[in-house]
Amino acid sequence: MKKTNFLSLIAVIALLASVTFTSCKPNEPTPDPYAGKTNPSTVAASSLVAYFPFESATKSIEIGTGITFNKVGGAGSFVVGRRGNAYKGATTEAYLEYDLASTNVFKSMNEFTIAAWVKTPSAGGAAKIFGLNGGDSFMGNLVFMLEGNSNADSLDIKGYLFSSATEWKGQDIRIQNKAFSTDKWVHIVYSYNKTTSTETLYANGLPVATSVRFAGPEVSGVQPPLGAITFGSDMSKVLIGAWPQQLDGTGQDWMKFFPGMVDEMRIYNKALTDAEVKALYDAEITVIN
Repeated sequence: MKKTNFLSLIAVIALLASVTFTSCKPNEPTPDPYAGKTNPSTVAASSLVAYFPFESATKSIEIGTGITFNKVGGAGSFVVGRRGNAYKGATTEAYLEYDLASTNVFKSMNEFTIAAWVKTPSAGGAAKIFGLNGGDSFMGNLVFMLEGNSNADSLDIKGYLFSSATEWKGQDIRIQNKAFSTDKWVHIVYSYNKTTSTETLYANGLPVATSVRFAGPEVSGVQPPLGAITFGSDMSKVLIGAWPQQLDGTGQDWMKFFPGMVDEMRIYNKALTDAEVKALYDAEITVIN
C-alpha cells in the first residue's frame, strides 16, 4: 500500500513538473509566410504606392496614402481567390468604392504600372476592373478593363489613360489575345513609361502588346511623344468593378459590371521594367505555390 502511494506521488510530481515547464515555455514566433520565398511587395518596393489584397471589406486595401475604403456596392463580395481571398463581382450591380484625399499618391503620378490577378468570364460588354474618376468625363483618368470582344476563348484587355496637359488627352492600348485566358487566373500588368512614351500590356510576366503614344499633331505635322502625363485634378474616387455612369443613372446598355474576380492588385508610380514585371510574377507564383 505504501509502495502504491509512493508511486502515485511520483506520478503527480512528474505531471506538475510537465505542466510547469510547458507553461514556462516561451511563445513560439508566428511562422513567416514568406520564409524561403520572395514577398511580391518587395519587388520595386520604393515605387509601390497602393496594394489591394482584397481579403475583406475592411482589409481590401493594405497600402495607399490618402485612399480610404468607402463601401461594397450591390452584390460585390469576397471569396477564395488566387492567394487568400479575392474581390468577386457580379453581372448585377457590384463594386468597391474608395475615396481619395487631396494628398492621394495617384494624383501626382506621371507614369504608372497596374498589376493584378484576374479571373473572369466575358462580361457581355465593356466592364471596368479598375478606374480612377475625373479627367475625361466619359472614361475617367485611368482605366484597366475588359472590352466587349471578350469571349469563351480569350479576354479583350484595354488600358486607358488621360493626360490633361497634352493635345491628345485620351490614350489607350487594347488587345484580344489567348494569353489573357477566359475564366482562368492570369497575372495582367498595364504600364505607361514616360521616358519611352509607351503603353504595355503583360500576361503572366511577359509582354503581349506595346504601343508608342504621342502628344498630338503640331502645325508642321511633327508628332511629339506623350512624355510625362498629368491626370485631371478632379480625381476623387477609385471604383473596382463598375463605371461611374452605372452608379449615377447615366449608364448605357453596353456598360457592364465586372463579373469576375480580381486579386493582389498593386499600383506603382513608375513603369516597371520587363525584368521587374517578370520578377513580380515569379514572386507571386512562388508565394502561391
